[in-house]
Amino acid sequence: MRKKIFIKNRKGLKVAIDLTLNSGRGRLVFLEHGLSSRKEYPHMKVMEETFAENGYNVVNFDATNSLNESESSSEGLTFSSHYEDLVDVIKWAKTREFYSEPFALAGQSLGGASCLNYACEHPEKIDLLIVACCPFIDGKKLVENDEMMKKIEEVGYFDKVSRSVNRTLRINKIFIDDVKTYDMTDKIKNIKAKTFVVQGLLDAEYIKKTAHEIYDLLECDKHLILLENTPHDLANTPQTKEIFTNTMRDILKDTYFK
Repeated sequence: MRKKIFIKNRKGLKVAIDLTLNSGRGRLVFLEHGLSSRKEYPHMKVMEETFAENGYNVVNFDATNSLNESESSSEGLTFSSHYEDLVDVIKWAKTREFYSEPFALAGQSLGGASCLNYACEHPEKIDLLIVACCPFIDGKKLVENDEMMKKIEEVGYFDKVSRSVNRTLRINKIFIDDVKTYDMTDKIKNIKAKTFVVQGLLDAEYIKKTAHEIYDLLECDKHLILLENTPHDLANTPQTKEIFTNTMRDILKDTYFK
């Protein structure tokens, strides 16, 4: 059964959720998209569908302050707002009958960083972690390496255009000030879940380097998956969608998971 629902986060903003329920309590996964993105992006749909195929209850939500069905605040997007939405959605799910622990987390880009941070903070709750194309461990290094972040520091904002929805998201300097306060370097060793670091090899060099850094810092059961001819978005063409779908199916095979 699949349905769309709306909840309120800690700031009173509407958060849109696509909820897929399998019979019984079963396994549970939370999915989070990247910066300016939405739950309907091709790679998010691949994750949603493959988890559902494997018997998971799937919570795929739109973070606030982005180009999607959830609301935005006057403050605008920060990594804290992105991460806090994940925390608030999990808190809401805990009151529902389908909730179970430990659960899985999977995210791409900024959503991958959110999932990584949650697994660092709550290692006992997570049994499977998928971190795809995560742009940073240390927020200060993100600001140093990312061209968009450099532009924001220079002029105070950046207008990110989404061709798929024909809308523009303004990212303000508050994003930089906020993300600089995050450094997961020493916390990654806390993670206990079986962890898959997934990285497209056509991504930015600093993001590819971050994938290796995450993998090296992990002290749990870990796997590094490097995808040939695949960009940051992972599934934006028929070819890359097939590659990413096969990757997700391999990850979720019983023999791979157990």
